[in-house]
Amino acid sequence: MTFQKRVLAEAEKCYAVSAFPVGGEDRFLFASEAGRPALAFDGRTLAAEEIPVMKGGTMSMVPLPDGEGFLAVEGFYPPFDAAGSRLVLVERGAEGWRSREVLALPYLHRFGTVPVPGGRALVLSTLCGRKAHKDDWSSPGCVYAAPLDLRPGGPLRLVPLLEGQFRNHGFFTGTYQGRPAAAAASDQGIHLLLPPLRPGEAWEVSRLTDGPAGEVWLADLDGDGQEELIAIEPFHGSRLVVYHREPEGSFAPVWELPERLEFAHALWCGTLWGRPCGVCGSRRGSAPLLRFFCEDGRYHTQTIEAGASSANVAAARFQGRDCLLSANHGRGQCAMYLEGREGDTQHI
Repeated sequence: MTFQKRVLAEAEKCYAVSAFPVGGEDRFLFASEAGRPALAFDGRTLAAEEIPVMKGGTMSMVPLPDGEGFLAVEGFYPPFDAAGSRLVLVERGAEGWRSREVLALPYLHRFGTVPVPGGRALVLSTLCGRKAHKDDWSSPGCVYAAPLDLRPGGPLRLVPLLEGQFRNHGFFTGTYQGRPAAAAASDQGIHLLLPPLRPGEAWEVSRLTDGPAGEVWLADLDGDGQEELIAIEPFHGSRLVVYHREPEGSFAPVWELPERLEFAHALWCGTLWGRPCGVCGSRRGSAPLLRFFCEDGRYHTQTIEAGASSANVAAARFQGRDCLLSANHGRGQCAMYLEGREGDTQHI
């Protein structure tokens, strides 16, 4: 397979990327960790517009179930200047974009929503508790849950699910063994968080791996019906590892990328370009963006682009074709990759 790259726009310190409907229209969203407005691209035409109410320091963007708006982390500026980070609600109405603060939470980095009995819950993950300087990691982060209640006027009720997590960086929401699930990756390993099955019950929290990890995903890559655990290790790490679930429930490593990465950061897994696969990107050194997949019982890799310097990626559909969206942080690009001719690059 070869790839066609389209640079949708230049964007300083492009960091977060997502694809979902907003206001009835499919949109590709890119946001910066610097103090710059986010960008929204029409998912059919790629027509671009700024989201002026989003001021930057954006780590994550997650759609609301009704498709009318989304939630985003703002105010998390480099390098880890995030005491003023917050969760905001962004909507697109007839008069344009609007935004309001939902929750102020220092060092809020990643979050998601999961179904729970009677509705949905927010799961919010803080990188740390406080910082005196960039390299101060003395205060741990935490993972919280709260009812997804966006009515103005009242603070969200945060319940700590997982405390004492240093460099609490990796985060995932999806499903695990048919249940809604979240997972968090930190120096204390990778933890699985399962919401209650019935109202009033507690969340189930279990540790899946013990070693330091910086990113996490759960997906069935080998087609056996069981989710693999995919991790970047450690924080901003050098290793891409796939773990397989053993019969007794533990996870054992079955594959590791032979090459060492530098500042590995982007991780996504799912079905893309016709098969289950994963995508990983690193931000320094040779900074490749690569695809990995299991075929005939063995894992294989393919370089999508050398030197992409991706911070985060998301899968989407464009004009009936699978595509990969990438926030190419080191190159300041909002990028899209499709199947194409080798070496074909277009600016549009």
